[in-house]
Amino acid sequence: MMATRSFEWLDRRALAAIRFVDAVTGAPADGRIALAASGVSVARNRSGAVVVLAAPGLEEHRTSFTAPPPTPAIGSLEIAIDARPASPVYAARRFALRLPRDPDPDHRDHPDSLFAAAIVELLPSPAYSPSGQAAALRVSVRRADDQRHVGGALVRLRPSAGLSPTRALTDAAGEALLVVRGVPLASPGPGATTVPDIAAELDVLVDPALASFVADDAIDAARAQALAEEMGFIDPDDVETRLAATAPPAVAVRLASGATGAVTLHWSPP
Repeated sequence: MMATRSFEWLDRRALAAIRFVDAVTGAPADGRIALAASGVSVARNRSGAVVVLAAPGLEEHRTSFTAPPPTPAIGSLEIAIDARPASPVYAARRFALRLPRDPDPDHRDHPDSLFAAAIVELLPSPAYSPSGQAAALRVSVRRADDQRHVGGALVRLRPSAGLSPTRALTDAAGEALLVVRGVPLASPGPGATTVPDIAAELDVLVDPALASFVADDAIDAARAQALAEEMGFIDPDDVETRLAATAPPAVAVRLASGATGAVTLHWSPP
Protein backbone atom coordinates (compact mmCIF):
# COMPACT_ATOMS: atom_id res chain seq x y z
CA MET A 1 0.00 0.00 0.00
CA MET A 2 1.06 3.59 -0.47
CA ALA A 3 1.23 6.29 2.17
CA THR A 4 -1.44 8.99 1.88
CA ARG A 5 -1.44 12.42 3.49
CA SER A 6 -3.79 15.41 3.34
CA PHE A 7 -2.29 18.89 3.38
CA GLU A 8 -1.86 21.85 1.06
CA TRP A 9 1.76 22.97 1.48
CA LEU A 10 4.66 20.60 1.07
CA ASP A 11 8.23 20.56 2.38
CA ARG A 12 9.39 18.61 -0.64
CA ARG A 13 9.12 18.79 -4.39
CA ALA A 14 6.00 17.22 -5.90
CA LEU A 15 6.70 14.67 -8.62
CA ALA A 16 3.28 14.77 -10.28
CA ALA A 17 -0.38 15.51 -9.81
CA ILE A 18 -3.18 13.13 -10.80
CA ARG A 19 -6.82 13.91 -11.51
CA PHE A 20 -9.47 11.23 -11.87
CA VAL A 21 -12.32 11.90 -14.25
CA ASP A 22 -15.56 10.16 -15.14
CA ALA A 23 -14.88 8.45 -18.48
CA VAL A 24 -18.48 9.06 -19.60
CA THR A 25 -18.86 12.76 -18.78
CA GLY A 26 -15.26 13.96 -18.50
CA ALA A 27 -16.15 15.62 -15.19
CA PRO A 28 -14.15 15.05 -12.00
CA ALA A 29 -14.96 11.63 -10.56
CA ASP A 30 -17.02 11.65 -7.38
CA GLY A 31 -15.86 10.09 -4.14
CA ARG A 32 -12.61 8.97 -2.59
CA ILE A 33 -10.20 6.71 -4.42
CA ALA A 34 -7.89 4.29 -2.63
CA LEU A 35 -4.47 4.03 -4.28
CA ALA A 36 -1.88 1.28 -3.96
CA ALA A 37 1.64 1.14 -5.38
CA SER A 38 4.92 -0.07 -3.96
CA GLY A 39 7.21 2.73 -2.78
CA VAL A 40 4.83 5.54 -3.76
CA SER A 41 3.70 8.26 -1.36
CA VAL A 42 0.87 10.68 -2.14
CA ALA A 43 -1.04 13.59 -0.64
CA ARG A 44 -4.38 15.14 -1.54
CA ASN A 45 -4.66 18.90 -1.95
CA ARG A 46 -7.69 21.16 -1.59
CA SER A 47 -8.36 21.24 -5.31
CA GLY A 48 -9.03 17.50 -5.30
CA ALA A 49 -5.87 16.41 -7.08
CA VAL A 50 -3.63 13.61 -5.84
CA VAL A 51 -0.03 14.82 -5.47
CA VAL A 52 2.76 12.25 -5.82
CA LEU A 53 5.51 12.99 -3.28
CA ALA A 54 7.80 9.98 -3.69
CA ALA A 55 8.32 7.15 -6.16
CA PRO A 56 10.99 4.48 -6.70
CA GLY A 57 14.00 5.76 -8.62
CA LEU A 58 13.25 9.42 -7.93
CA GLU A 59 14.62 9.80 -4.42
CA GLU A 60 16.84 12.79 -5.36
CA HIS A 61 13.89 14.59 -6.95
CA ARG A 62 12.02 14.80 -3.64
CA THR A 63 14.16 17.56 -2.12
CA SER A 64 15.43 19.27 -5.27
CA PHE A 65 13.71 22.66 -5.54
CA THR A 66 16.03 24.81 -7.66
CA ALA A 67 16.49 22.33 -10.50
CA PRO A 68 15.54 18.68 -10.98
CA PRO A 69 18.32 16.09 -11.27
CA PRO A 70 19.29 15.34 -14.89
CA THR A 71 18.52 11.64 -14.55
CA PRO A 72 16.43 9.64 -15.09
CA ALA A 73 15.17 11.00 -18.39
CA ILE A 74 11.72 12.57 -18.60
CA GLY A 75 9.04 9.90 -18.81
CA SER A 76 11.53 7.03 -18.65
CA LEU A 77 10.04 5.44 -15.50
CA GLU A 78 6.63 3.78 -15.58
CA ILE A 79 4.96 3.48 -12.18
CA ALA A 80 1.99 1.11 -11.97
CA ILE A 81 -0.69 2.38 -9.57
CA ASP A 82 -3.88 0.56 -8.57
CA ALA A 83 -7.00 2.66 -8.01
CA ARG A 84 -10.14 1.46 -6.24
CA PRO A 85 -12.92 4.09 -6.21
CA ALA A 86 -15.10 4.19 -3.11
CA SER A 87 -18.13 4.77 -5.33
CA PRO A 88 -19.56 1.53 -6.76
CA VAL A 89 -20.40 3.28 -10.04
CA TYR A 90 -16.75 3.15 -11.13
CA ALA A 91 -14.63 0.10 -11.85
CA ALA A 92 -11.32 -0.46 -10.11
CA ARG A 93 -8.36 -0.21 -12.45
CA ARG A 94 -4.60 0.02 -12.75
CA PHE A 95 -2.92 2.89 -14.58
CA ALA A 96 0.64 3.75 -15.53
CA LEU A 97 2.16 7.05 -14.43
CA ARG A 98 5.25 8.04 -16.40
CA LEU A 99 7.88 9.91 -14.39
CA PRO A 100 9.66 12.21 -14.09
CA ARG A 101 7.34 14.86 -15.52
CA ASP A 102 8.67 17.66 -17.72
CA PRO A 103 9.73 20.51 -15.35
CA ASP A 104 10.15 23.17 -18.06
CA PRO A 105 7.69 26.04 -17.34
CA ASP A 106 7.54 26.77 -21.07
CA HIS A 107 5.98 23.32 -21.59
CA ARG A 108 3.00 23.87 -19.28
CA ASP A 109 0.58 23.00 -22.05
CA HIS A 110 2.23 19.63 -22.75
CA PRO A 111 0.40 16.55 -21.43
CA ASP A 112 3.55 15.33 -19.64
CA SER A 113 4.25 18.67 -17.94
CA LEU A 114 4.99 18.74 -14.23
CA PHE A 115 2.59 21.69 -14.05
CA ALA A 116 -0.32 19.75 -15.56
CA ALA A 117 -2.12 16.92 -13.80
CA ALA A 118 -2.05 13.47 -15.36
CA ILE A 119 -5.63 12.59 -16.27
CA VAL A 120 -6.89 9.10 -15.40
CA GLU A 121 -10.30 7.95 -16.63
CA LEU A 122 -12.49 5.91 -14.32
CA LEU A 123 -14.59 3.54 -16.41
CA PRO A 124 -18.23 2.89 -15.53
CA SER A 125 -19.15 -0.25 -13.62
CA PRO A 126 -22.44 -2.10 -14.18
CA ALA A 127 -23.84 0.02 -11.29
CA TYR A 128 -23.33 3.28 -13.21
CA SER A 129 -26.53 5.29 -13.79
CA PRO A 130 -26.72 6.92 -17.24
CA SER A 131 -28.16 10.43 -17.08
CA GLY A 132 -30.45 12.32 -19.41
CA GLN A 133 -30.92 10.83 -22.85
CA ALA A 134 -27.68 8.84 -22.92
CA ALA A 135 -27.77 5.47 -24.65
CA ALA A 136 -26.50 2.48 -22.69
CA LEU A 137 -25.58 -1.08 -23.53
CA ARG A 138 -25.24 -3.89 -20.99
CA VAL A 139 -22.71 -6.45 -22.16
CA SER A 140 -22.17 -9.97 -20.85
CA VAL A 141 -18.96 -11.74 -21.91
CA ARG A 142 -18.69 -15.54 -21.80
CA ARG A 143 -16.20 -18.06 -23.04
CA ALA A 144 -17.37 -19.71 -26.22
CA ASP A 145 -16.06 -23.15 -25.21
CA ASP A 146 -17.51 -23.64 -21.72
CA GLN A 147 -19.79 -20.61 -21.18
CA ARG A 148 -17.88 -19.40 -18.10
CA HIS A 149 -18.23 -15.68 -17.36
CA VAL A 150 -15.17 -13.62 -18.35
CA GLY A 151 -14.12 -11.01 -15.80
CA GLY A 152 -11.57 -8.33 -16.68
CA ALA A 153 -12.48 -8.23 -20.37
CA LEU A 154 -12.24 -4.87 -22.11
CA VAL A 155 -15.39 -4.20 -24.15
CA ARG A 156 -15.25 -1.39 -26.70
CA LEU A 157 -18.12 0.39 -28.43
CA ARG A 158 -17.68 2.53 -31.54
CA PRO A 159 -20.89 4.45 -32.31
CA SER A 160 -21.65 6.08 -35.64
CA ALA A 161 -22.95 9.66 -36.07
CA GLY A 162 -19.52 11.07 -35.23
CA LEU A 163 -19.78 10.11 -31.56
CA SER A 164 -16.72 9.18 -29.52
CA PRO A 165 -15.94 5.52 -28.77
CA THR A 166 -16.40 4.26 -25.24
CA ARG A 167 -15.20 1.26 -23.25
CA ALA A 168 -15.59 -0.62 -19.98
CA LEU A 169 -14.11 -3.55 -18.07
CA THR A 170 -16.31 -6.52 -17.18
CA ASP A 171 -16.73 -7.24 -13.48
CA ALA A 172 -16.24 -10.59 -11.76
CA ALA A 173 -19.55 -11.81 -13.23
CA GLY A 174 -18.49 -10.90 -16.77
CA GLU A 175 -20.85 -7.90 -16.91
CA ALA A 176 -20.10 -4.39 -18.19
CA LEU A 177 -22.04 -1.23 -18.94
CA LEU A 178 -21.22 1.03 -21.88
CA VAL A 179 -22.67 4.55 -21.98
CA VAL A 180 -22.79 6.91 -24.97
CA ARG A 181 -23.87 10.53 -24.61
CA GLY A 182 -25.28 12.65 -27.40
CA VAL A 183 -27.11 9.92 -29.33
CA PRO A 184 -29.70 11.72 -31.51
CA LEU A 185 -33.40 11.01 -31.09
CA ALA A 186 -33.58 10.15 -34.80
CA SER A 187 -31.08 9.50 -37.58
CA PRO A 188 -31.32 9.11 -41.38
CA GLY A 189 -32.72 5.78 -42.53
CA PRO A 190 -33.27 4.17 -45.94
CA GLY A 191 -34.47 6.58 -48.58
CA ALA A 192 -36.04 9.67 -47.03
CA THR A 193 -36.97 7.95 -43.76
CA THR A 194 -35.62 8.35 -40.25
CA VAL A 195 -34.89 5.69 -37.62
CA PRO A 196 -34.94 6.05 -33.81
CA ASP A 197 -31.44 4.68 -33.29
CA ILE A 198 -27.90 4.64 -34.64
CA ALA A 199 -25.49 1.90 -35.63
CA ALA A 200 -22.47 0.94 -33.55
CA GLU A 201 -19.74 -1.70 -33.47
CA LEU A 202 -18.90 -3.72 -30.39
CA ASP A 203 -15.85 -5.89 -29.69
CA VAL A 204 -13.99 -7.39 -26.75
CA LEU A 205 -10.32 -7.75 -25.82
CA VAL A 206 -9.29 -10.45 -23.35
CA ASP A 207 -5.85 -11.19 -21.92
CA PRO A 208 -6.19 -14.80 -20.64
CA ALA A 209 -3.34 -14.24 -18.20
CA LEU A 210 -5.22 -11.39 -16.49
CA ALA A 211 -8.89 -12.28 -16.95
CA SER A 212 -10.96 -14.47 -14.64
CA PHE A 213 -13.24 -17.29 -15.77
CA VAL A 214 -16.15 -17.99 -13.46
CA ALA A 215 -18.84 -20.67 -13.55
CA ASP A 216 -22.46 -19.78 -12.82
CA ASP A 217 -22.40 -21.28 -9.33
CA ALA A 218 -19.23 -19.39 -8.36
CA ILE A 219 -20.34 -15.85 -9.22
CA ASP A 220 -21.23 -14.81 -5.65
CA ALA A 221 -17.85 -15.94 -4.35
CA ALA A 222 -16.05 -14.21 -7.22
CA ARG A 223 -17.85 -10.95 -6.50
CA ALA A 224 -16.98 -11.14 -2.80
CA GLN A 225 -13.34 -11.77 -3.61
CA ALA A 226 -13.26 -8.85 -6.05
CA LEU A 227 -14.66 -6.50 -3.41
CA ALA A 228 -11.85 -7.47 -1.03
CA GLU A 229 -9.04 -6.81 -3.49
CA GLU A 230 -6.92 -3.69 -3.03
CA MET A 231 -4.42 -4.09 -5.86
CA GLY A 232 -3.55 -6.19 -8.88
CA PHE A 233 -6.25 -4.65 -11.06
CA ILE A 234 -6.26 -4.59 -14.87
CA ASP A 235 -4.99 -1.57 -16.80
CA PRO A 236 -7.44 -1.04 -19.70
CA ASP A 237 -4.97 1.19 -21.53
CA ASP A 238 -2.36 -1.56 -21.44
CA VAL A 239 -4.82 -4.21 -22.64
CA GLU A 240 -5.98 -2.04 -25.51
CA THR A 241 -2.45 -1.12 -26.57
CA ARG A 242 -1.28 -4.72 -26.62
CA LEU A 243 -4.34 -6.48 -28.01
CA ALA A 244 -6.13 -4.00 -30.29
CA ALA A 245 -4.36 -5.32 -33.40
CA THR A 246 -5.69 -8.82 -32.74
CA ALA A 247 -9.27 -7.85 -31.82
CA PRO A 248 -11.95 -10.28 -33.00
CA PRO A 249 -14.48 -9.14 -35.62
CA ALA A 250 -16.84 -6.50 -34.26
CA VAL A 251 -20.53 -7.18 -33.63
CA ALA A 252 -23.12 -4.78 -35.04
CA VAL A 253 -25.49 -3.26 -32.46
CA ARG A 254 -28.02 -0.40 -32.35
CA LEU A 255 -28.14 2.43 -29.81
CA ALA A 256 -31.20 4.51 -28.96
CA SER A 257 -31.27 7.74 -26.99
CA GLY A 258 -32.52 7.19 -23.43
CA ALA A 259 -32.66 3.41 -23.83
CA THR A 260 -30.56 0.55 -22.47
CA GLY A 261 -29.88 -2.47 -24.65
CA ALA A 262 -28.28 -5.80 -23.83
CA VAL A 263 -26.00 -8.18 -25.68
CA THR A 264 -23.89 -11.25 -24.93
CA LEU A 265 -20.46 -11.67 -26.48
CA HIS A 266 -18.76 -15.05 -26.74
CA TRP A 267 -14.97 -14.97 -26.55
CA SER A 268 -12.93 -17.79 -28.02
CA PRO A 269 -9.53 -18.52 -26.41
CA PRO A 270 -6.62 -18.23 -28.86
